[in-house]
Amino acid sequence: MKVATLATLMFLSISALAQDVTTQIKVSGMTCGSCAVSVKSALTKVKGVKSADVSYEKAQAIVVYDDTQTNEQQLREAINKTGFKVEPAPEKK
Repeated sequence: MKVATLATLMFLSISALAQDVTTQIKVSGMTCGSCAVSVKSALTKVKGVKSADVSYEKAQAIVVYDDTQTNEQQLREAINKTGFKVEPAPEKK
């Protein structure tokens, strides 16, 4: 019984540390709605992505993800694999 309780407590502790993060990624090369669908599809396949809103008109992807399962670099790599290119992340000051 103690092992089950300990496992439950550990799970709850890890869940408490998880945080949803929203990031905006500039994407170049999209020319139509189908392009945006391709980028969105690639992003939603990344483990930890909660949602992805991609606009070819704005040349951007807004992604909400669990930062314990993925990070912005993995999202950028997923976009690059579609053939579209992400613009470099702005430097943090």
